[in-house]
Amino acid sequence: MANGTDRMTRRKGARGIPPWWPRLGWDPRRRAAAPTTRETAAALAPVTRPEGAGENGLGREGFLPLPNRTPFEMLRVYRFLRDAFPDVADGVWTWKRLCQTGYDIQILDASSDVAARRAERLLQGLDRRVNSGDRGMDGLLDVFYTSLFTYGAAALEIVPTASGESIHDVVPVDVWTVRFRREAGELVAYQVWQGEEIALPRDRFIYVGLDREGTNPYGRSMLATIPFVMRIQQRLIEDMAKATHNAGWAKLHVTYTPEERERGESAEAWRERVEGGFSRLRDRLSGLEIDQNLVTYDNVRVNILRGDQRSVVFYENLKAIEEQVITGMHLMPVLMGRNYGTTETYGTAQFEIINRQVEAVNRSVKRVLERLYNFELALMWGEARARVDMRQNRTVDALKEATARAREIGNAVRLRDEGFLAHADAARTLGIE
Repeated sequence: MANGTDRMTRRKGARGIPPWWPRLGWDPRRRAAAPTTRETAAALAPVTRPEGAGENGLGREGFLPLPNRTPFEMLRVYRFLRDAFPDVADGVWTWKRLCQTGYDIQILDASSDVAARRAERLLQGLDRRVNSGDRGMDGLLDVFYTSLFTYGAAALEIVPTASGESIHDVVPVDVWTVRFRREAGELVAYQVWQGEEIALPRDRFIYVGLDREGTNPYGRSMLATIPFVMRIQQRLIEDMAKATHNAGWAKLHVTYTPEERERGESAEAWRERVEGGFSRLRDRLSGLEIDQNLVTYDNVRVNILRGDQRSVVFYENLKAIEEQVITGMHLMPVLMGRNYGTTETYGTAQFEIINRQVEAVNRSVKRVLERLYNFELALMWGEARARVDMRQNRTVDALKEATARAREIGNAVRLRDEGFLAHADAARTLGIE
């Protein structure tokens, strides 16, 4: 019994604190050591005020509104646009696939070889468990990117096991249900579900906002610029479909000249005779086969009507609208199947710009993955830390890229050998830690 008590004391440490709490920033002793005087707190507080500070009627139940006070229902509209319109669906699909470059995990600062191997096993198991086991981490990232490029934000919840010794699951959170409120100067996340406000655990809730505006915590969807343009585009396509139907097929225009009124014929009888002849002619034409010809008296004239050059005007208008959609989604025409340049350089320049944007987005994903993995490693016995390195899309000219990288490495080595840079500094210039 004494040995069991000693083990429990060593596991919990001083004051009954589990040893992995400080690694997660949960040490309650820090709160006692924090400054508590009003003067110290005022000195540490920023002078500027965040958006919504001291305002009433910020939104539903005092929640911070979306940028420009956009209604939260617009998030559902963005989803409809993504699912219903081809250009938007292609844009979101393209962004997801461009960002899913894959990544590599390195185990750092392991306390022993055994701890390093245990960390690798734990992270492999976590990759299989997350997203309720539905394609694991790959499936979770697919949902994450879809939400990020549709709503401008993505959210995850870490679900620990009942014992708190590991992560049981990581589940996506429906972004359109997430709201933020400032309480005691801090942002607190809630989920509005069937009229109920659910406070989300700060230590286990992950929210990533794309293109955040100032102190507003919500992200900005790239589809926010789309609805008005999409309405014009769909109206134009509808009109073009009607006009193309008329312009695309030649039509016969048959004109019938009525016979002269006979001597002694009443006006009523003449009208009936003309209408009867017109009806018989119309009936015969309506049943005319493709290989049959018309034989009439010379009071019937047949013309062919064509819609010349009408479709070109519609195509030019539609092209202008499509360019607005592509620009609104921060994409390049070449990635939407349109390339207006005649040289390879034009498409290559566009792809290079897109890759810079992909790298910026994946830096946020890198931090999310490191938080998940290090959360799991903080709960295991032994010390270890995980670092995630996001891979990059290959450039169009792989040989040119390899040549440039070789010269870059050669220059760094030459600076190190000449004594201008230390070995560690030369490695940092190459992006090697």
